[in-house]
Amino acid sequence: MTLTLTTRHAFLALALSPLSFATVPAGAVDLLHHGVPNVPASRIVGLWTTQAAVRPCDTNLPLRPIRNTMLFHAGGTAVANLELPIAGTPNLAGIPGIHQRGPDLGTWSYSPLTQQYTTKLRFDWYVDGLYHGYSTVNRTFLLSNDGNQTSGPVRVTRYKTDGSVVDAVCGDAVSTRL
Repeated sequence: MTLTLTTRHAFLALALSPLSFATVPAGAVDLLHHGVPNVPASRIVGLWTTQAAVRPCDTNLPLRPIRNTMLFHAGGTAVANLELPIAGTPNLAGIPGIHQRGPDLGTWSYSPLTQQYTTKLRFDWYVDGLYHGYSTVNRTFLLSNDGNQTSGPVRVTRYKTDGSVVDAVCGDAVSTRL
């Protein structure tokens, strides 16, 4: 059997080819307008601001506030930016020097059984301009019925370059959709 491409087939192929290059916006919120499936997990997609109160884990030391802005992408990735001075913060976690950090990069997931979301983020630390390790941020939270607020526990663990723990802070966080 031999296939013959007629002029009509060629025009049809050319007319349909732009459809194969169609793209979906990255900041998607719903399938109709942005290409995200309308499933419970996708309700988290969007831009959020977070306020947390943390202290060294397993202590009764005073809570200290932390704020960040977080972007949940469709498909399970996330980025966050903690509100710290770009110039750095001196002498954190008992380590002398000017501490700077990179952005939080990570993933999120949703459990249909518990209706809870989980995020796992990681960011790098620099002291006096040199790589000094990383931190992980772990959160589990519920989304409000109106989809505009989350709340739940948070744990941030800082590690040295060799993987040993420097410190860990625990607390609660509330996020509000922007």
